This record gives sequence, structure tokens and C-alpha cells, in this order.
Amino acid sequence: MRVVLGSWRGILSGWLIAATVPLLANPRSIAAWTAAGLDDRSRIGLATVELLGAALFAFERTALAGFALLLAAFVAVAVVHLHHREMPWWLAAYSLAGIGLLYLTRRARGRVIGPSA
Repeated sequence: MRVVLGSWRGILSGWLIAATVPLLANPRSIAAWTAAGLDDRSRIGLATVELLGAALFAFERTALAGFALLLAAFVAVAVVHLHHREMPWWLAAYSLAGIGLLYLTRRARGRVIGPSA
């Protein structure tokens, strides 16, 4: 079960990293965030928090810290999207997937029994 959960956390993390990297270099993404009223520091800061959160979420020991960073980034990005009258449904989907995986990870971790003496 732990291997399966690790794989799903890794897939979600990889997906989030792949979706976030263009915020750092893609001219379209840069233009869209500039049009939304955010400067480069805000864009790079949000991307950095999301990338770090996704990287930490992939590993069992740091999944909680990674999810906290991801959730903080998702809330900040959702506020920007809602301010521009856009519905960021994908952020809600990522959050629900993360909550489910974090719950299952913590539940599976509690079932682990150490070696018998």
C-alpha cells in the first residue's frame, strides 16, 4: 500500500511541477501574470513555493510539509483567479487529491509495525 501511495504522490507532484515550471520561463505565462497585476517577484515566489511543496509532497516523511506549502500556494493563486472572475476548479481538484493522498499516507504509516524482537 505504501508503494502505491508513494507512486500516486509522485505522479501528482510530477504533474504539479510540470504545470508550474512554465510560470518561470514561458512568455505567455509571464504575460498572463503581468496582466493579472502581479510582478515578477510574486510570480516567482508563488512558483517557488509550489515547486518546493510538490517536491516535498512526493516523499512520505515530508508529505505533510509539502502539502501545507501546496495548499498555501493554491489559496494564493485561487484568490488571484477569483479576483479576475475565473473559476480555478483545477486547484480544488489538486487540493482534494492531495488531501486524499495525505490521509491515506498517514493512515498507512500508522499501520506499519516494526520488526519483532
